[in-house]
Amino acid sequence: MKDGVTDSSGQGRVDLPSDGLFDVLSASVRRTVLFHLRQHRAATVDELVDVIVEIDDSTGSNHDDVNASLFHNHLPKLVDKGLVTFDPERRIVESRNLHGEIGEWLDLAVRHQIRFESALETADGAGENGDIRVLLVDDEPGLPEAIGSYIERENDEITVATATSALEAVTTLEDETFDCIVSDYQMPAISGLDFLKVVREQDDAIPFIVFTAKGSETVASQAITTGVTDYVQKGPTSDRYDELADRIRKVVTGE
Repeated sequence: MKDGVTDSSGQGRVDLPSDGLFDVLSASVRRTVLFHLRQHRAATVDELVDVIVEIDDSTGSNHDDVNASLFHNHLPKLVDKGLVTFDPERRIVESRNLHGEIGEWLDLAVRHQIRFESALETADGAGENGDIRVLLVDDEPGLPEAIGSYIERENDEITVATATSALEAVTTLEDETFDCIVSDYQMPAISGLDFLKVVREQDDAIPFIVFTAKGSETVASQAITTGVTDYVQKGPTSDRYDELADRIRKVVTGE
């Protein structure tokens, strides 16, 4: 059975693997919808559109565009994950399982968003000249070099420096500056999350992505709580490296 998050009453189970949690809660529109429904339990689509436009600057002020995005993109995903129900005839959305552990995840996601927005503001134009400098940390022999070479070959604007331990990465950071850090989770001596804590003591804004084969709800929760910017699971094929490159570009440029 897959790991999941269960509501405190035990009446429902939301099957959200770690990548799924980040996917659902990464969009500010979906977070806004869930927080509103957590307080009011139900709302019409028009009410949700008004709330989103009012408090979410990233959507702009076009009600029609927000309505279309909510109706065709965000609501279907929330319904599919079992977090809300939607009556298209009455255009009413109702919450499900938004208390207990799910509520805690929502709170963690807000902290994650605050750190993410802070990272974008503090970067002050990082990547605007088209160049993105990444420090990739992984202790598996030959793997960081292979990943870095692939990403550089497929993405002209990304340059990757590598380190095979957290200690080497700390030393590298003392001598060089980067737009983003990518780190494995499970490494000897100092784990990826312990390394993140060290980084955050010196820089609370630089984007930090955990890239790991170890995936669980516990890892995802620890990652968000510690201040990770994003979380990507490794895989046996190069499409995971493409996904990593896309996430790097997103956290650095905000696009």
